[in-house]
Amino acid sequence: MKKETYYLIGSNSRNKRWIYFTFFCILAFMLVFFPFYAVNLRYQVGYIFQQIFDGIGWISLTLGTLLTAVSILSLFTGGRSMNTRTLIIGIVLLWIGCWVTGSVFNLFGITIGNERPPGGYH
Repeated sequence: MKKETYYLIGSNSRNKRWIYFTFFCILAFMLVFFPFYAVNLRYQVGYIFQQIFDGIGWISLTLGTLLTAVSILSLFTGGRSMNTRTLIIGIVLLWIGCWVTGSVFNLFGITIGNERPPGGYH
């Protein structure tokens, strides 16, 4: 029978010193950085999230438009009947994209999406 060897990771006191040192450096950075630059940091983080959600919205708008167009065009080609599941998924993607980006999309006279609320805290 083979004897098994177990190793305990992180039991060294040197590793614990690095954890405390890292925590102390983060705390010191926050104490020095935030009082002077917190307002700018808030706007920068908000801008980053705005870009991420705009990207998600435009991807949703593109895929929704593509799926809706393909499902409607399949009705006119006669190759197969209009797939209602694809049409519904396309419309939902259009709605999500309009909601995230603040765009307005008009589909068969039905307005999808609305304007964004004004920026800032409410």
